Amino acid sequence: MGSQHLCKPVHGGDVWKAAQRWGIALDEILDFSANINPLGPSPQALEAIESNISQLTHYPEPCGDSCKLALAQHLGVDKANLVLGNGGSELIYLLGRMFYKGRLLLLAPCFSEYGEGLENPRVVRIALDADKQFRLPLPEIREALQPGDLIFIGNPNNPTGNLFKPQELLELAAYVQDVRGVMVVDEAFLDFAGRELSISQEVEHNPHLVVVGSLTKFFAIPGLRLGYAAACAEHIKRMEFLLPTWRINTLALAAGRASLADVAYMEKTIAFVNQERQLFIERLQELPFLQVFPGVSNFLLIDAEKSGLTADEWQERLGPRGILIRNCSNFANLSPYYFRIAVKGRDQNLRLVEALKQVK
Repeated sequence: MGSQHLCKPVHGGDVWKAAQRWGIALDEILDFSANINPLGPSPQALEAIESNISQLTHYPEPCGDSCKLALAQHLGVDKANLVLGNGGSELIYLLGRMFYKGRLLLLAPCFSEYGEGLENPRVVRIALDADKQFRLPLPEIREALQPGDLIFIGNPNNPTGNLFKPQELLELAAYVQDVRGVMVVDEAFLDFAGRELSISQEVEHNPHLVVVGSLTKFFAIPGLRLGYAAACAEHIKRMEFLLPTWRINTLALAAGRASLADVAYMEKTIAFVNQERQLFIERLQELPFLQVFPGVSNFLLIDAEKSGLTADEWQERLGPRGILIRNCSNFANLSPYYFRIAVKGRDQNLRLVEALKQVK
């Protein structure tokens, strides 16, 4: 078996493969396929990484307690209700193994890694309606739920970018609790929309609700891998037992602590992304062959059916120009014409708009 078959398909951000495919230098690729803070890492995080290089001769903190404490203050939850992961994906995989009892409920479309790591799970998909701006179909979910079900919900949802109201999610969490299921809410992109919208503080007294989050998207450190889960203390103890010790490296912990302390960077990020996203949406809406779904995060979902070109065909035309988009055809309930693009800086966003016009 060739080595290329040993790695699972990558869902975005594979600039290495793109550079090889189109013969373009890595630093010249404009990657709209990965949704990372366009401002890059916090300057304080970069300083922390540099000043902790000398610590690489020591093992990191076994469970990352110093970063966990900083995160607890950021989220407004007790440290006993948090566990850190080597990226949010590690915890998504673990939660599937912990709580899957026979059925997995997923919205369609949703993040492709929900339920990954389970061998042949029985998946029930509940369609989101593009004509209704992909809003949460509460009656349909309640009707579908059966005792013991595990349900994952992204908020904001990926790839649609829309936000579900906290009260809707809490209403659903109460119903999941009634049927003795487990609901995992993924808040990986919530910091872009506003931390006050989190329901992570609700987990302490509800063992049927778990919240997953990521520090790699908002704080632009995907190469370091750092995520978390908030859950009742009993679940956290079990997760720490099931996870490897020393899974979070020293530089990730240092960058995490520094990032969470940089309030000015957080405020600047939210203001910048809100401004650039709005301008980006306006420019994209001027292209009659695209339908733009205005989300609340740092990415936008596009339906290109009016163009007559599939997402694959768009990528083939944009690739030689060093531009990557995220083909969304592998998301359930999306046609081959859908793709997702990250919100970047103004020059980069406008460069994509011009390229879309030129290669049409």
